[in-house]
Amino acid sequence: MILKVLFSFIRKAKKAQSSTAGTVRGRTHQKQHLPPTFSSVLPSASRSVGPSTAANYLTAVRSFVRFCGGSDVPLSGIDRLTVARYERWLHSRGVCPNTSSCYIRSLRAIYNKVAEARRIRNRHPFDGAFTGNVRTAKRSLTRAELTKLLQTDADAGGAADLARDLFLFSFCAMGMPFADMVHLRRRQVRDGTITYCRRKTRRPVSVRIESNLRAIINRYAGGTSDYLFPVLSKDGNMRSYSSALGWYNRQLKRLASRAGIGTPLTSYTARHTWASLAYAANVSLPVISKALGHTSTQTTLVYIGEINDNRVADANKKLLDSLITLPLRKRC
Repeated sequence: MILKVLFSFIRKAKKAQSSTAGTVRGRTHQKQHLPPTFSSVLPSASRSVGPSTAANYLTAVRSFVRFCGGSDVPLSGIDRLTVARYERWLHSRGVCPNTSSCYIRSLRAIYNKVAEARRIRNRHPFDGAFTGNVRTAKRSLTRAELTKLLQTDADAGGAADLARDLFLFSFCAMGMPFADMVHLRRRQVRDGTITYCRRKTRRPVSVRIESNLRAIINRYAGGTSDYLFPVLSKDGNMRSYSSALGWYNRQLKRLASRAGIGTPLTSYTARHTWASLAYAANVSLPVISKALGHTSTQTTLVYIGEINDNRVADANKKLLDSLITLPLRKRC
């Protein structure tokens, strides 16, 4: 589980920190009240968040400790200059702005929790750091690209075949996310419907099983695991999920290369593709938002905002053409 990884990381950090602190004087063992660090407060900060956020916390703290040369520095000593230097360090190592932003937000959340508990004075060291999102390249396929991917030969019964089934299943299931798809239990497929809750937003989603979905489900009906797809281990822990996600993305890259598709394929491509094609087919924004399990249509706009269409102009022309044309008076 993710907490096991956290505690293993903490033990190593404390061991390194205690080697520099004198805790024994003569025969008296005096316990030192060491100042809080990111590593020491990581377990408590992770208890009140979900597994995905806890994993982000752990990754960010590990990154910051590497930046500090492998040592744990007190939170009270972190200022804006330190954070600015950390940002430059990340960029020098080729970390993209969105990943850097995720690290900064995670560290800021941990820092603020400690400050709210009055264990340190809040010096607002993250003010001025980049915590937004940079617009990324197009992540959805066109109809032609999707058809090309599905018609490309894979290794029958092999890893690429499973990855393509997962991609098609995600698309046909109204953009079901990879995390929800690989955690899907067989009991959630019944009476011609798939029901699940988004692991990220906890929003309920219901998918009617059409023929394409049924064909994929039937291919994996003989499995012994409670999971619908043979991807995760029996306990479905976070470490297993992270490995599965890496495997899936690698297989998708191979499929894209074999199909001659220039658009980068990731675990989210099927989701973006469904949203984009649904919008192009005149499915309303609220319907798309509900299908994706979003809590707000503003989030859905990120998925479809890159579509190159002229529907607004076409709608205006249709409206104007429907009106009675009035003769224009000449100016006097």
